[in-house]
Amino acid sequence: MKLKFNNGIAFNYTVITSAVAVLSSLAVGLSAGFLSFYLGRESLKGVTSPQENPTQKINNNEDTNGGQIKKFKLMKEQTMLVTVYDYIKKNREESKVKEKSGK
Repeated sequence: MKLKFNNGIAFNYTVITSAVAVLSSLAVGLSAGFLSFYLGRESLKGVTSPQENPTQKINNNEDTNGGQIKKFKLMKEQTMLVTVYDYIKKNREESKVKEKSGK
């Protein structure tokens, strides 16, 4: 539907409605972005990064308990897997025993 004025300019309602929808979406998106940026910035104002590097303790090879020197040693993967498997197997057996005694 077109609306004509006396000076001959015609307006199409579909174009006007589309333009209003796009502009309002843009305005809402920008305002939401600015609001979320502001709220995020305000919420992180008191947060600071730690002064110490946690990996520095490993690199220094020092234990904080009494200052004794402990060397950092990696575990073998096979040893870790066997330990975890044994732990799981032990817990399964204990739960089966509890089920049998509970019935």
